[in-house]
Amino acid sequence: MNRLMLVFIVLFINGCATVPSDLRSGPDQALLPFSEASTVITHGQAARWGGEIAHVSNLQQGSQLEVVQFSLNASGRPLKTDKSGGRFRILVPGFIDPAIYAPGRLVTALGTFTGIKQGKVGEQEYAFPTLESEQIHLWPEIKDPPVHCDCDPFFSSPFMMRPIIVVPAK
Repeated sequence: MNRLMLVFIVLFINGCATVPSDLRSGPDQALLPFSEASTVITHGQAARWGGEIAHVSNLQQGSQLEVVQFSLNASGRPLKTDKSGGRFRILVPGFIDPAIYAPGRLVTALGTFTGIKQGKVGEQEYAFPTLESEQIHLWPEIKDPPVHCDCDPFFSSPFMMRPIIVVPAK
């Protein structure tokens, strides 16, 4: 019985931490970490990077996402923190609607590192590592729970009153 329960727990935990099928790479394919993108001389390496969308541009040859990089968890979702490795660009063939891929949304892309391209963030010059996407995954927004939760299952009916307990004095 204990072994069966252990097997069930292991399978359950593994099932919760899987990368979406559109972001999976080959089993023998090494992915380029974002931290090594500025030091890589050869282009064409596979990479899976993610972060928060900062800007979307629709160009003649496709769309371009400018992303603030965050590290990814076990399922490939970016973990938004106060520390970032920098920014990068994702080149997507075709049109991407800026209303759906809005700034602030989390995205993960699997693609090919094509090199460093110069650009600007505001008025500052910036060297953007560029990823030509094969797959892109827009993560669903996580809504905050309501501030007030009247979650008492027994006394939530308007016909029920909370019990008043009177303790007689001795």
